[in-house]
Amino acid sequence: MHNNGALFLHFVSASTLRHHQAPRHARDKQIAIHAAIRRVVFTDLDGTLLDHDSYDWQPAAGTLDELKARGIPVVLVSSKTMAELEEHRRALGLDGPVIAENGAVIDVPEGYFPQAIGTGTGSLHRSELQRHYREIRDSGHYDCVSFEELGDAGVAEATGLTLSEATMANEREASEPIHWNDTESRLENFIAEAEARGLSCTRGGRFVHLMGKHDKADAVRTLCEAFREKWSDAEIESVALGDGPNDLGMLRVADVAVVIPGKHGVPMPLDGHKDARFPADAGPKGWAAAMRELLDSWHSQGAS
Repeated sequence: MHNNGALFLHFVSASTLRHHQAPRHARDKQIAIHAAIRRVVFTDLDGTLLDHDSYDWQPAAGTLDELKARGIPVVLVSSKTMAELEEHRRALGLDGPVIAENGAVIDVPEGYFPQAIGTGTGSLHRSELQRHYREIRDSGHYDCVSFEELGDAGVAEATGLTLSEATMANEREASEPIHWNDTESRLENFIAEAEARGLSCTRGGRFVHLMGKHDKADAVRTLCEAFREKWSDAEIESVALGDGPNDLGMLRVADVAVVIPGKHGVPMPLDGHKDARFPADAGPKGWAAAMRELLDSWHSQGAS
């Protein structure tokens, strides 16, 4: 894994040599007639693939196994850190890219794509975000506390994680989670002050996240384009699953959007989306039900 400094990209690419291909117009004509459909699944973790309270994912284990067997990549897209996602990628038996810190960090295993991927994300280093946070908090006398201020023990208490897990959750590069104790109206003021500084705030299942100008949707677009290059003879169809407001951008840019019921009580509007789905169950049970329905549909179409 490789850290490219301010861009917070963990891209490790294969050789950029390309094989000889037919002329583009000929390939386009052939694809238009014979193109297969390849699917990619982008999923949030907490409250979506993982249970909101227990972090259990076993109700989705069988569905994950079927996705792997059919060669459908599952990309983890989370506010979690890369240290946390490395553990989840290993535990879930996944071998593809992951997106950390709400889109600020993308990790691609070596050789996964045939071409180098390069992009900027508008990220700021965590130390800069902490400075902005303190200035905004102090000027407005907001009742809130950041992960930095909580420390590892405080993060463990606030999240139910073990101390070692909380330590990984605090290993951040380009975001600062905030435990908000103030009113909703004052949160709107806090967000407005952050935006005036060129920052953004998004709400996950538990915390408000202070970040630069990036989100999950930016990283999903980047990886979709990489998959199009990887499978140049196929049409790419993206599926996104999420439960929180910080998932909305990702859900809106995906071909299929699955909104898992959340515990945050915040509206999840997807008006006008061509294929938005709303399973009844929360967490991995709802995740598995939605993906089972899609897998059955794809099987009936004779495509993966």
